[in-house]
Amino acid sequence: MKNSIRERINQNSLFESRIECRFPRNMLLEPTNICNHSCLMCANSKGTKKRGIIDPEFAKRILKEAYDLGTREVGFYGMGEPLLDKNLEDYIAYAKALGYGYTYITTNGALLSKERAERLMDAGIDSIKFSINAANARDYQLIHGKDEFDLVMDNLVYADTMRKKRARKIALYISFVATRYTVSEEESFKIKYQSYVDDIVFLDCKSAGDMSGEISHYLSVKGKSPVSFKDDICPMIFNKLHITYEGYLSMCCDDLQNYLVVADLNKESLEAAWNNQYARGLRIRHLEHNLEGTRCFNCMNNCNETAEPLRSELAVIYDSKVWNKEHEIKERIDIWEKKM
Repeated sequence: MKNSIRERINQNSLFESRIECRFPRNMLLEPTNICNHSCLMCANSKGTKKRGIIDPEFAKRILKEAYDLGTREVGFYGMGEPLLDKNLEDYIAYAKALGYGYTYITTNGALLSKERAERLMDAGIDSIKFSINAANARDYQLIHGKDEFDLVMDNLVYADTMRKKRARKIALYISFVATRYTVSEEESFKIKYQSYVDDIVFLDCKSAGDMSGEISHYLSVKGKSPVSFKDDICPMIFNKLHITYEGYLSMCCDDLQNYLVVADLNKESLEAAWNNQYARGLRIRHLEHNLEGTRCFNCMNNCNETAEPLRSELAVIYDSKVWNKEHEIKERIDIWEKKM
């Protein structure tokens, strides 16, 4: 009978090194989980966790702790819209002053006014990615839930004009998550807007574990398909920090209800938290392919089975069988189809 991976860990330093990981070079620091849009493919609008904005003192402490431990790249976004935090530019400037080599955000762009774009660039931001998931105003309102397509595209064009006037390189990108209603517009969108950005990335609409039923039934282009990971292991739990606005360390960038939170960084140091018993335990389960009952299992298998949080006292519990946004999706699709 083969020894389990857990037993082999005690015999093989290679396995031990994979579980007790080097400190990551990259961190996502969530300014807020509040969002001004309600994208059909995003679970944020159905979340029941308290909404809030990160504490400025905590944000700067974590930036310093992470830098001292070896982190050199930081993205200022999470489950919400980062531009809703008026302190965002201060965090970017502070990170650059510490020595971070790469700072970046992902934004829907509606709040990226000329003034905010100038402030971000003055603060030292290295990259801005616009999340634009439709090619025209009608489809944009279907997907984003807001009639702000023209505003966002104007903001994109102005940001491009502004960055080209600066000596320092600032990258601009667009991500476009395609649904069955918008996938046919990918090529025309690329032709029209590719000159304003460094790259446009088109992604198929897939579930990350919280919306598998709704996305597969109503939105995905190819129907239900598993999310692909090399060796069926998610790399993020080994190489990336995810800090929530309330000060928790999560093992996932899409942890809406804190089911993959391993530590409260208000009570535990970042260094200790990264390799604590909960983080190590989840890495073991990935290496053993023993993820049933975790949110990771749902993400990797495109399903929404009942899951247990890693630390129930830090999570906001939900019922996976009734927790959905099917009604919202159907209603918006009906309105969109009537406008055809």
